[in-house]
Amino acid sequence: MASVEGPDFALIHSIVLRTLVISRKAAGQATEEQILAANVDFAFIVTSFNEDFNLRRIERYLALIKQAGVKPVILLNKSDLAGQHDDRLEKASAVANDAPVFRVSAVTGEGLNEILSRLNNGKTGIFLGSSGVGKSTILNRLLGKEIQATQTIRLSDSKGRHTTTSRQMFFLPGGGLVIDTPGLREIQLWGDSSALSEVYTDIARLAEQCRFRDCRHQGEVDCAVARALETGELPAGRWAGYTKLQKELAYLKRKQDPEQRANSKRRWKSIHKQARAILKRKRG
Repeated sequence: MASVEGPDFALIHSIVLRTLVISRKAAGQATEEQILAANVDFAFIVTSFNEDFNLRRIERYLALIKQAGVKPVILLNKSDLAGQHDDRLEKASAVANDAPVFRVSAVTGEGLNEILSRLNNGKTGIFLGSSGVGKSTILNRLLGKEIQATQTIRLSDSKGRHTTTSRQMFFLPGGGLVIDTPGLREIQLWGDSSALSEVYTDIARLAEQCRFRDCRHQGEVDCAVARALETGELPAGRWAGYTKLQKELAYLKRKQDPEQRANSKRRWKSIHKQARAILKRKRG
């Protein structure tokens, strides 16, 4: 808790213990954790009815949020621009599992009550999404005044500009709190693969039907995942997104674990040595 004592001074009276954290791997090559927020009740994944819409990115955000034990909510903003037969809401719902998905418009007010209803009684939420999806515009509408600066997106590719440059917390008129964040260019997970089974429940269910309990889904006999890919029951794009996240998390674990890092280094050293020997024999 804190009290504002002046325009440039605030007094901290107490610190709330951290119960949960939303983290990602920091952007760049360094293997470091970047904490996005702590002790939030809801994480709102904000995308929009334009070129920003990307199912694989939504899945990444869901894994990031599930890892933290936070309740995700998916918001498809700019619904006033969506055509009558736009099916992106259905596509998002197909990968959302138990996360609710809503159409939202800061222009018409559609879906705003769905946000406010989750942030009553002192609940805290965080907006996560790319630049230009309208996070700050939604926040201004919830606050009832222009607090956060906004900019229009580029019409050529619907890319946004980094108007919000730092994380800020705002008190809503109804008593809740919202954390607005800058657009995230990189969404790399931080943690282990435990959350993937919660995001990809369909793949986890298929894996249980494989003949072998340790099936890697790479050509084994009676692999239920392979059958689902062949029949189209499991979309190839969803499987590709899942395996990509698995590889990223395995790489992160190797970077964090000194023993695994040393084993990996020895393995690649052996592979390079064998390759040089083969090349030497070919050359005579």
